[in-house]
Parts: sequence; structure tokens; C-alpha cells
Amino acid sequence: MTQHHHSHGHQSLQRQIQSIPLVSRLPTWVSARSGASLAIRVTLATAALATILVSSAVLYGMFYKLYVPKLLHEASVHLQYTSATNTSAYIGFVKKPNYRFLSTSQAYTVTLDLHVPTSEYNEKLGNFMISLDMLDAKAGLVYHAARTAILPYRSTAVRHLRTAVRAIPLALGLLEETTVLRVELATDLYDRMYSPIVAARLALSQPLQVYSATLTVAARFDGLRYWMYYWRTPVASLFISIAAMWQIVLMGVAWSVLEAYTSRSTTSTQHTPAAPTPHQVRADADAPATFAMDDHSGGDKTD
Repeated sequence: MTQHHHSHGHQSLQRQIQSIPLVSRLPTWVSARSGASLAIRVTLATAALATILVSSAVLYGMFYKLYVPKLLHEASVHLQYTSATNTSAYIGFVKKPNYRFLSTSQAYTVTLDLHVPTSEYNEKLGNFMISLDMLDAKAGLVYHAARTAILPYRSTAVRHLRTAVRAIPLALGLLEETTVLRVELATDLYDRMYSPIVAARLALSQPLQVYSATLTVAARFDGLRYWMYYWRTPVASLFISIAAMWQIVLMGVAWSVLEAYTSRSTTSTQHTPAAPTPHQVRADADAPATFAMDDHSGGDKTD
């Protein structure tokens, strides 16, 4: 009795679900017996494939944005010649103190590019020291480095020969008697978690004649970050293909479940007896009365 009541309740719930317009059409759309089934399947497969590719590309873009930091951070250096022995500059990397512009899990290289004239003063200056202090938001010292530097040496004969060869461009202002001195101040700089680097303080031991200066903080990518940055297209294609493959597998499992459900719904609908129409109900109600009347009339004839 309980099993019969449970089966009757399940069939009633199934009829209510099938009465929903979209659900009632699912067996027709998914089943291969329908004439428009192939077109419906192709349309659904194309839309699903496009959605999978777009979602995989968006997923890779989000992962790339979070995992691969910015390669270069450049800042102009404005040297202050406060005295004959004090040449320094303060460089702020961020506008907000709480903003982090370096990754704590990434090694960085810090270089200073000095655009200087090849004057007699600079050439006679000889060796000089460059010190770098990386500071946090509270002006606390996070990293310190000191390097020695010197302009490239050129003999008097070489300088005269270079000037003679470039005499016309120099006279027309197309060239300048300058050189770029690049000094590597840090090779393995890591930012701190709770006291991130926000600024730098630079100092020269001697007042060098400088046109312009630039401090560059460059990330040293290795491992997966190296491949993701320098081989973007192959790595992105591989990642998107793997993500799309897994989504296709999951979609295939979901499609199989949907087909199994719709085929079972179609079978149960075909085996469920149709409800009698009002005409059939009246005909069945009148049939016994007619039969009894016929029997009664037959008995009268026999008598």
C-alpha cells in the first residue's frame, strides 16, 4: 500500500514537471527521434563550445593577471646638489602609502641609468660611490646597497678621432657628446609582506654632471612566470586547451545525464495511460444500463 502510494506520488510529481513548457519540450529537443533534433544538437553544441572557449580564455587572463607581476617599474631621478659632497635624490614609486607595487614572491633587479656628458670634469672624476636605500611607508630601511661606478675610459687620441668623425652631425646638433652609464644596484631584491617598499633614496659620493637619470626596478622571471611572459601565445593556447578539454568532459557527463533523464521521461509518458475524455466517461456509464435493459427485454420475449 505504501509503495503504491509512493509510486502514485512520484508519477504525479513527474506529470507536474512535464507540464512546464520548457521541461515538456526537452525530450523532443534532445531525443534523436525528432526531425529537428540534429539542428538543435548542432546549435547547442556550437553555443556550448563558444562558451567553453570564452570562459577558458577569461580564466587564463585572470590567472595571468594575478600570477605574473609587471615587468618594469621606472622612475625619474632628480638629483639635488645641496653641497659639494652631498648629491642625493628621493624617488617615490607609489602615490598611496598602502599600495604594493612589487610582488613578495618575485626577485627584482634595480639599475640606475645616468645620462651624462663626456666632459673633462666627468672623465677626471674617476671612481665614485652610488648608494641605494629602499624604504617602506614609515621611511624604514628595507634594503641597502652600495656600488662603485666610473665612466668608460677613452684616450685623448680616441676622443679626437671620434670628434673628427662626428664633426658634421655634432655641428648640426644631430648628435651629442654624451654617454649612458648603467649601474646595477641590486640583483635579488624581494619585497616584504608587512612593510612593502614604496620609495627609494639615492646618493652619490661626488657631484657628477648629469643630464638625466632613471631608476628601473625589473622583475627577474623564472619558472612558469618566465614561460607565461616570454612565450605568451604557446602557453596561453596550451592552458586554454586543457581548461576547455576538462569543461567538455564535464559537459559530456551533464549531457549524458540529461539524455538519460529525458529518455526515461519520454518512456514513462508513453506508458502512462491517457486520462479518459468526458465522452468516454458517459459511454462507459451508459453501457451497463443498456446491457441490463437488453437482458430484461430478452426475458420478456422468452416468456
